[in-house]
Amino acid sequence: MSLVFASLPVSGHYVRKRLRLAGFARWLAVLAIVLVAAGFGIFRAGGILPQALALILVLAATMACLSFLIAVYGLVRVWFSGLLGGGKAIAAFALSLFALAPFAFATFLAVDNPRANLAYTEGMEPDPIADVIDAPRHVPPRWQRAISAEDPPSVVTGRRYLAAAPEIYKAVRLVLSDEKWPVDDVSLGDPDAAPDNEVEGDLGVSGTVKVPVPTFRAEAERLSPADLVGTRDSDQYRIVATARDFLLGLPSTVEIRVVEDGSETFVDARSTSQKMEIDFGQNRRFLEGFFADLDAALAGQVSNAS
Repeated sequence: MSLVFASLPVSGHYVRKRLRLAGFARWLAVLAIVLVAAGFGIFRAGGILPQALALILVLAATMACLSFLIAVYGLVRVWFSGLLGGGKAIAAFALSLFALAPFAFATFLAVDNPRANLAYTEGMEPDPIADVIDAPRHVPPRWQRAISAEDPPSVVTGRRYLAAAPEIYKAVRLVLSDEKWPVDDVSLGDPDAAPDNEVEGDLGVSGTVKVPVPTFRAEAERLSPADLVGTRDSDQYRIVATARDFLLGLPSTVEIRVVEDGSETFVDARSTSQKMEIDFGQNRRFLEGFFADLDAALAGQVSNAS
């Protein structure tokens, strides 16, 4: 009998081990994605404060990073040790990358843009002395001082149009209506102008783009009489509007100055965040989009005329 069994090949049952944390990492990444989406949505609806949103994002980023590390470790063990559970590890890896994408994009914007909360054309550069005088006396928290604006703000190119100020003002109001930026105030003339009604200071000539004679598009007819108040009896206009970003709806104050000088009209603008110390380039994008739409409105086209 022993001789019979001795001739049979030696065989055994090999048990492959399974990854224990692959499923946990996958659900951790899913939860991080849900936290980010819910945090943005609730904040946009006004349900939480910015500090609460920051805590939610920190928690979500921590969970996404932990899921990513567990997934990478699991994939390494699957590759070199042949453990089961590679599918869950791959899913956790992909979901963790998706959860980390908004944070990576925010980091890119923070590096690519100055640490400031405003943008302006050269003709509307803020007065640093006035800013110091008007600055609040309370001291911001330490975490806010650590990320406060220190870099020079973004400078956007202004515009020069070969048209009268009233026509440019109509185009500005049309663009603001298209952008759905509510207008808070409109003033005629320049309160800082000399008594002889001559404009003082730089009109932004050094930082403007000269645009040919505009042909105002027909959509201007839908502007209400209130929008066009004073357009025939002034060569200077100041418009204050409120712009909000698409994701969080954070407000920025946009000031636009339209000044006629001879046969040309200068358009300058400044955008300042109301609640953020660092805007990640949002105010620059507000102004660049505004001027692109203004060029298109005056050219009667959809594309940028400059």
